[in-house]
Amino acid sequence: MFYQEATGYWVKATVGLPYYAKDGLVAAPAHGRYLYFPDQRTAHWACAALNSTLFYLYFIAYGDCFHLSDTLAKSFPVPPRLSKDPKMAKFGENLMIALRTSSKRTNIRTKDGYEIAYDEYFGWKAKTTIDEIDSILAKHYGFTDEELDFIINYDIKYRMGRGADGGQDDDREDRHKNIESKLNLSIS
Repeated sequence: MFYQEATGYWVKATVGLPYYAKDGLVAAPAHGRYLYFPDQRTAHWACAALNSTLFYLYFIAYGDCFHLSDTLAKSFPVPPRLSKDPKMAKFGENLMIALRTSSKRTNIRTKDGYEIAYDEYFGWKAKTTIDEIDSILAKHYGFTDEELDFIINYDIKYRMGRGADGGQDDDREDRHKNIESKLNLSIS
């Protein structure tokens, strides 16, 4: 499984390499990292987990909000039974299809004069599949419906300060602490 070290709002993790070429020479994308798994099924469920909103919340809580390190990717707490869930692997496959079919080939010229072509992925176009992945993860971590709602709607309702009714949400910190405790993490 490939993932991009430089991460913005959406984690860019794929089973297989995304398209990348430098001066016409196709190669592995720059700043990429790799996780190796014994089979495609395992790679797909792990890729689904890394693309989840739950992982994104973990990333912004414990990372620097830009670099996805090997340590952070490998330290995400995973319940053992998750690796055996066939739905997770299937949604990982569906996610790869959604990301690849909505990708756009982008061409740029660097300051050094290199011609770079790469496939640009848009995680927001696969939000429905990512929400389904988060629903599966919620069952394995024992999240309540309210906690799952917090995860799925983190940006819309909570990061932007809107509660379920569009007003201020005063309980978001408690939900955040509950989610962290279920991941067996402590608030720093």
